[in-house]
Amino acid sequence: MKLLSYVFHVELLWCLLAPVVGIGVYLLTYLNWTTLPSGVTVRDEVGGQFVAERALDDLTLLVSRGPRVAGSETNERFAVEFLLDAVAKIAGDASPVFDISYDVQRANGSYWLDYEDYPITSVYRGVQNVVVSIVRKGSFSGKYLLLNAHYDSAVSSPGAGDDGTMVVVMLELLRQLSRPSAANLPWQHGLIFLFNGCEENTMQGAHGFVRSHPLAGSVAAFLNLDVAANGGREIMFQSGPNYPFLMGYYRDHVRRPYANTLGEEVFQMGLVPSFTDYETLSGEGGWPGLDFALSSYGYLYHTALDALETISAGTLQHIGDNILGLVQGLVNADELGDIDAHREGTAVFFDFMHLFLVYYTETTGLIINCLLGTLSLGLIVGTLVMMIRKDGAASTNILFEAGMSLIVQTLSIVLGAGCSVLVAVIFDACGRSMSWFSSTWLLFGLYFAPFIAGMTLGPFLYVNFRKISFLHDQGRVILFLHAQHFIYAVLLLTLSIGGIRSAFILLFPVIFYCASTIVNMIIQFRLRIWIYVHLVGQLIPTIYFCTLTVTLFAVFISMTGRSDNRFNPDLQMALFASLMALLLVGLLTPFIALFRRKAYVFGTLLLMFLVTAIVAATPHGFPFRARNSPQRYYIFHHQRNFYSPNGTLRNSNSIFYLHPQDRHTPELLQSEVPAWSAAQTLGDECERELYCGIPFYINRYHRQSEKSYWLPAVAPPNFPEPIQLQLVSRETTSPGRVRLNFLVHGPSHMSLYVSPLAGRKLTGWSFSGTIPPSGKRWNGQDVHFVNLFSGDGMHGTPWEFHIEVDRGTLQEPTDFYLTVVGQYMHHGAEHHTAEFRALLDQMPPYAHTIAYPGSLESWIF
Repeated sequence: MKLLSYVFHVELLWCLLAPVVGIGVYLLTYLNWTTLPSGVTVRDEVGGQFVAERALDDLTLLVSRGPRVAGSETNERFAVEFLLDAVAKIAGDASPVFDISYDVQRANGSYWLDYEDYPITSVYRGVQNVVVSIVRKGSFSGKYLLLNAHYDSAVSSPGAGDDGTMVVVMLELLRQLSRPSAANLPWQHGLIFLFNGCEENTMQGAHGFVRSHPLAGSVAAFLNLDVAANGGREIMFQSGPNYPFLMGYYRDHVRRPYANTLGEEVFQMGLVPSFTDYETLSGEGGWPGLDFALSSYGYLYHTALDALETISAGTLQHIGDNILGLVQGLVNADELGDIDAHREGTAVFFDFMHLFLVYYTETTGLIINCLLGTLSLGLIVGTLVMMIRKDGAASTNILFEAGMSLIVQTLSIVLGAGCSVLVAVIFDACGRSMSWFSSTWLLFGLYFAPFIAGMTLGPFLYVNFRKISFLHDQGRVILFLHAQHFIYAVLLLTLSIGGIRSAFILLFPVIFYCASTIVNMIIQFRLRIWIYVHLVGQLIPTIYFCTLTVTLFAVFISMTGRSDNRFNPDLQMALFASLMALLLVGLLTPFIALFRRKAYVFGTLLLMFLVTAIVAATPHGFPFRARNSPQRYYIFHHQRNFYSPNGTLRNSNSIFYLHPQDRHTPELLQSEVPAWSAAQTLGDECERELYCGIPFYINRYHRQSEKSYWLPAVAPPNFPEPIQLQLVSRETTSPGRVRLNFLVHGPSHMSLYVSPLAGRKLTGWSFSGTIPPSGKRWNGQDVHFVNLFSGDGMHGTPWEFHIEVDRGTLQEPTDFYLTVVGQYMHHGAEHHTAEFRALLDQMPPYAHTIAYPGSLESWIF
């Protein structure tokens, strides 16, 4: 009996209860996050209500022909005709009080994308946009709210999610907003529905609308609707810039808000490997807007699994209800009539459990954060004064203990993060990284538990080995809690003054700790009672941070499968887990000082870690699943031809090129497909040839060239439209300057690498009025990347262009490298060689492979 009474102690109860309560709260927040409204059917339709069933029918037809890659027949003909037919029917059923017009814009243009190290000059012709405008007769202000979604899809992807979901949502919005039921709603402004036909290729459709459509000059604001996932909720993750009133309308008119300033800042810092039309509409158009995207289940994004069955009626209903309410608010917004008068700086915004939105301006946020940070420090000082007076201890003793508590607490945080990072390094070294990719729950044992153990160890050791008589254990816990609160307060002040709007997340622990501290000061920290006051004060922060954890993991876990193989993604997850664990339990771990049998705490954490570590080492910890979370591969069949200055062929070969997407490339592939065991890196090829002699679709892929792999191919690819470059003429425009005129034939997607030789300078070309700065230099030479796209059947028409170089005083006959690249991404598997098909047939079942031929012709002129 004595043994049982020793084992089954109150500490054991807490060690069992705390994880159960924590898991329970997390599961409730997860359930809240995944709960979507039922899709409204046509039978149950009420006037003015978004009908998910009709949108799902539209989506079924839109994806019925497979991928809609820009430049393909499916995108340039079928999708355009589908949209025109749908819009014509909607216009025919519209109320006579509305004036609806629509057209197909065929845009040509060029612009420069200022990406770090790898800028792009993007040139396009024949890009098709379906543009629909609707105004209420007799009450049109002359200003429009623009809604944008793109109907093209990524290579091999049916695009049911990206961006078919938003396309059909916009169609249903157009139906509901033009029906007789909407005739009595207040309308000041017009609406433009932009169905743009080329987003996946450097956002050219949106740019074409901004630069050349007649209605673009009347746009006041926009909503960009995009997708980086399949299903779930749409998150509003970018706003403005500098027009915070938009968030006020979002707060007042969106039924189920899901928005966070943290997401906006993370995206704008470049931590998300993606771009949207928001950057083009905001940067090129100069318009304020809101950026929406599905982001919850990104495992299938840009894969062949982005199919109709992944999109539920609940997802469509959720998006439709939210955007419909927002549009109805903004179409009557006074601010859109004089948008420039409402430029007031950025906003701070976040939702709570998707129930309501909190929004205020950045200036208001700075004031709030500074006041609360100052209040926090004042309460800490006030509590220390109370302890000195109440316990009769010397002020120097209390202040010393407070300082030591702060040092120990800080070191404990560092120790906890270090433990998590160490686990990440070990698992990666053992080849078990990303074990959580398909089994998210493993993160809690692998990385939360070590952080909590490390953070708990400091207070435990300090209280256990430093005995003092002038302060009871509960008082020492209070000092550790105040130390943690001090850290939060200082971070809140520092981040706020530094202009980091995401500092708002620290308001939750700060506000509620301040509130519970004030109550406890009133009751003079009555023994035991104050603990329950403190725990009650932690309830709302715990709920919020569980919700935030769900969001962060849902968004970022899937992204680690389409990022890079050079970096350990477990480090990213370890740091995320450490941050969220700190926010979740930072104001709870000091209570270990009150446990008589502290081994229970560490035993529980150790057990959690060991269980998850063992599971991670089993097949269940294998990262990828065939249907739900596949491993991504880019495998290309390339033909490469390199010419000498005299026009003779100096090198020619065919290769299979493997572009890495995750930490397990190429090890898993080499273990599954014997042919790839002979693969080698590019090595010194990157020094001999411009951009390593690889026909990159996007030049930033060059960043991973050191960890990219290739195999020799026996036969060259089949090219339905081979590249043909012709030097038309060479002329001297002025002393020391030479201009070369070219014609180039090829597929819809082509690129040019232009690199003047050392001592030369690129002074002019056809693609822009000025020469943009060089990207990452090669062998001391400037490097320029030009993306060429032809839509609407124009890829049979040659491109005409010129390049002008200043030779300076140099007399050598050669001036620059010119490499022409062709991508055959929508020509179908029937153009794959037998050798290519045989290699692809060996891919493991859990792999999703994007595969198509590419061509490179490198010349020196």
